Order: sequence, then C-alpha cells, then structure tokens
Amino acid sequence: MLVKICGLLEPADAHVAVAAGADMVSVIFAPARRRRTLAQALAIFDAAPPHVERVGVFVDAPQAEVNEVIDICRLDRVQLSGAETPAYARAFGERAVKTLRLPNDVGEFPRFSVSLFHLDALVDGQAGGTGESWDYSLARDATHTYRVLLSGGLTPDNVASAIHATRPYGVDVSSGVETSRRKDHDKIEQFIRNARRAFAAAAVP
Repeated sequence: MLVKICGLLEPADAHVAVAAGADMVSVIFAPARRRRTLAQALAIFDAAPPHVERVGVFVDAPQAEVNEVIDICRLDRVQLSGAETPAYARAFGERAVKTLRLPNDVGEFPRFSVSLFHLDALVDGQAGGTGESWDYSLARDATHTYRVLLSGGLTPDNVASAIHATRPYGVDVSSGVETSRRKDHDKIEQFIRNARRAFAAAAVP
C-alpha cells in the first residue's frame, strides 16, 4: 500500500515525509499556488532517498516539457491531472499516473493503459489540491479492478475511514496536511501513521 505526500514546498517537507514512511513525494509543475521551479524541485527531491518515488504533477503540459522535467529531476512517475488523452499517457509508459474524477470519469478507466490511477474530487475549474472531500464510496468498484491512489479532501482525521470504505491501493494528500498554506509536519506524520494503521487493519481477514 502506498502513501503519497503531494505538493511539497521545501526540502524539509520531504525530510519529514520520508522519515514518517511516505512511499512517494511529489512536486507540482502545473500553474498553481504550490508550483515549484526546477531548481526548487531538485532541492526537494534531493532530500528524498532513492527508494522513495519522485512524482511530478502536470496539467496538459507539452510532452517535451514533461520529458525535460523527467530527465532533470529523475522522476519515477508523472501524474497527469488534466484532460490528457490515452495516447498522451502511453508516451510516458510505466511512469504515467492518470487523474480521474468520479462520477464523471467512471467510463474512462478502460481507455487508459496506465499502471496506477489517481482519483480526486470533482471541482469545476480546478485540477486538484482543493481540499474538497467527496463520496469516496464511488471509488469502490474502481479499487476492486484497478490500482488506485485515493485523494481529495483526505486528512489525518478521515483517512482511516476512507481506506476502510474503499480499500484503495494507496492514498494521496496535499492540503489536508497543511496549516496556513504551508506543509504542517505534525499533520504529515499523523496522516502517514493513521494511513498505515488503517491499511494494516484492512489487510486482516
């Protein structure tokens, strides 16, 4: 089971996430409040050891731009959070993670040959990171068939119930571990701890 901490803003965020047991750390490269420059992203990723996956988040970016970031930041995965097509996603092979939003995108799963999906809240005009929760039970069918990272409004307080309700492959959080628009290191630690406990409990027959 995977735990991803998204939208890291500085190297200290990565240090805390990794020490707490995060499997993935991600930086946003799309136009957004949490967007980082290449230099900032490199500093953040350099704070994570090789066994922790580096994820870049993009929204309808030119393929050449994404490939440049892959090369410079040595990304393990690229999260495609816009209206990217299946052909676009295939260009990135096993690195591709496609964001879908339920219930609108329920028919999109079979179209994408990606190894991991990312489910987020449906908020008009927003690509993600809104902190809006949604009806996680809508993900139950998808989590039984596909590898899914559940996100959208998750917090240290509700992550356990979301895991028990949907049994996802992993969980992802950004705004839910922030205070005053900065990453809250205590919340990161609590989120990962609560998620791990819930995953362990869900695995017990």
